[in-house]
Amino acid sequence: MSTLKYSFFIALIIFVSLFAAKNMHTVEIYFFDSSSSEKIIKAPTMVLISCSFGLGFLIAWFFELFSQLKLKAQIREKQKNIDKLEKELSQLKRESDESEQIQSPTPL
Repeated sequence: MSTLKYSFFIALIIFVSLFAAKNMHTVEIYFFDSSSSEKIIKAPTMVLISCSFGLGFLIAWFFELFSQLKLKAQIREKQKNIDKLEKELSQLKRESDESEQIQSPTPL
């Protein structure tokens, strides 16, 4: 599955790079600054597309990392619960074995 994911990601990078390389003309980007006047930045379309793609990738990676950390925390919690239940089971088995030895008559 991860090979398919990486292949798709590489194909997407190639597609975005080719698209950006074909669109080299300069565009104007309008921002508002604190004085409510427009601020204009001129940048090549390739830079704009690449930055947008990179920012989207970082945002997606951050949310994926967050969900992985959440799942790892749940796994640790469940493993602690399993360990506790295994200790309890072994203790109950010992108690059961001891009670069987006490109840069974010993030959003289």
